[in-house]
Amino acid sequence: MRQIIDRKLYDTDEAEEIARYAPNTDRNDFHYLVESLYKTDDGEYFLHGAGGAATKYATSHSNGKSGGEEITVLSEDNAVDWCEDHSIDAEIMLKEFGHLIES
Repeated sequence: MRQIIDRKLYDTDEAEEIARYAPNTDRNDFHYLVESLYKTDDGEYFLHGAGGAATKYATSHSNGKSGGEEITVLSEDNAVDWCEDHSIDAEIMLKEFGHLIES
């Protein structure tokens, strides 16, 4: 996915995927949900989320809701928080954010 935010292009094909949270990968399910944390070449973090009609990524239409997707830019602290909130593996977090984690 590609999205322009504050005049900057964020592209999931060009950035490095750091972590993924995918509790439901069945695209036919209204609760389908996949989120991936990415890092750009210049060190910025963003979250790409996609989900079904019963998720926060749903889009409204005249005849109801359907699934959708979006990119959200995250600060480094918010990226760490997202990882903690989604129980991302400690090794991944230490590799990427070790300087922010107390041991």
